[in-house]
Formats: sequence, structure tokens, C-alpha cells
Amino acid sequence: MRNSWIGLAGLVVLTGCGAAPETTVAPSRKPAPIPKAEVQAGTIFGQVNFSGDKSASKPISMDSVPACAKQHPMVIQPEDLIVNRNGTLRNVFIHLKTGVPSRDWPMPTTNVQLDQKGCVYSPRVVALRIGQTLEIGNADKMNHNVHPTPRRNPEFNEVQPPGGDKMMKRFTTPETMIPFVCNVHPWMRAFVNVVEHPFFTVTGNDGSFNFAGVPPGEYEIEAIHEVFGAKTFTVSIGNREERSVMFAFRPN
Repeated sequence: MRNSWIGLAGLVVLTGCGAAPETTVAPSRKPAPIPKAEVQAGTIFGQVNFSGDKSASKPISMDSVPACAKQHPMVIQPEDLIVNRNGTLRNVFIHLKTGVPSRDWPMPTTNVQLDQKGCVYSPRVVALRIGQTLEIGNADKMNHNVHPTPRRNPEFNEVQPPGGDKMMKRFTTPETMIPFVCNVHPWMRAFVNVVEHPFFTVTGNDGSFNFAGVPPGEYEIEAIHEVFGAKTFTVSIGNREERSVMFAFRPN
């Protein structure tokens, strides 16, 4: 049971039981024991809060491209700074930056989606594993230009026609907040993060994060926002412990 955002709490492990086998049937072999690392794993959870005044964001103007503008009957607000109703911050990439043991972590079987719709990248921030596929689509009736500018991974710059095949891209090197732009529509922007292990996420509409199955050890946990930059904390976690971490961003 979690007591508060600060301190440690024990994990409650629930087990189930089933009906005993009939006496005339030989019992099946005993199930494999739970790996020691899994039994001892802990949880790191928390929120990313925002404090201070949110500066009025300048609406996006698509007047130079009428085909884009007509898809947005309302004022188009940028997504670089979204504060949720509960005072938390959206689109923050969070990961265990250091301390994760080198291991053959299970690879996700699904692709990560990055779409272009209404002349806007969606989602604004995504994250995926090394070797996992980033699936880039174009839902508009016009050409887009997919152009990431990474520091560590290969750069590419490709035109994507409307109704064309989706681009399938993979990354080989860990890297955070890779900018994706469209050279045709300069207001289009997204950020892609590439990680070696499964302990990462992007905050949504409640600003929270939760990393389960973390092996005991000391970790540097990092939260990165495109406007406010990065913040880090050092977290030590023991066997079957829970640790809470609160990040707070505010304008300078």
C-alpha cells in the first residue's frame, strides 16, 4: 500500500489457488520457480508537476498553406507546453538514464506510431526501443517531408506522398529527444527517443509514470521536456520496494 509520494512502501504480492487435481490423475510437474530477479524487483513511480505561470502560447498559423489551414476550423495551439488539469506536465520523456543492468530485456512486438494528420505530427513525443520499428504515416492529402536531425543516429530526409506506404524506421543507438521536422511545413515538429531497456515512458494527461520490475540497485532517473530541458534524480531501490519521485518544472 502506498502511503504518500515520499518514502518507501511494501509491495503486496497476491497469489491465487486452483482446484486440486483428481486423485486418479497424476499431478503435473511443478511450475518453474519465479526468477530471483523478478521476485526482488521494485517499482519507481511518480508525477511531473508544473508550477508558475504558463506563458500564452502563440497560435500556429497555417495560412500559407490553405490545404492545411482548412483542416482546422478552430485556433491551432502548439503542443510544446501542455499543462494538465491536475497541474502536471504532458509530453515529458522519462527514463532510467543509468544503472540498468545489461540484460536481454524482452522486446515489444508492436510498432510505435508517428502520424502526420492535419499538417501536424502526432503524438508530439514518442519513445521506443533500439531495434523496435517506428511506423510513420501520412493521413493528409498532400506531400510531407520526414526529416529527423539526430546527434547519434543516421539522419534521413524523405518525402512521403499522400496515401503512400508507411515509412518503417529503426534506430541502433540510444538517443533522447531527436527532433523530427517537415521541410514543407515548418511548424510541424515531433521528438523521438530511443532506449536500450524497457524502463521509459512519455507522460500523458495525468502527468504520471510507473516503472515496475526494476531490479534492486541505484539509478539516475531523468525527465526531459522540450521547453524546460532535463532534470535528474538519483534513486536507490531495494528488494520489492517502491520509491516515489516527484519532478517539478517551472519557467525560468
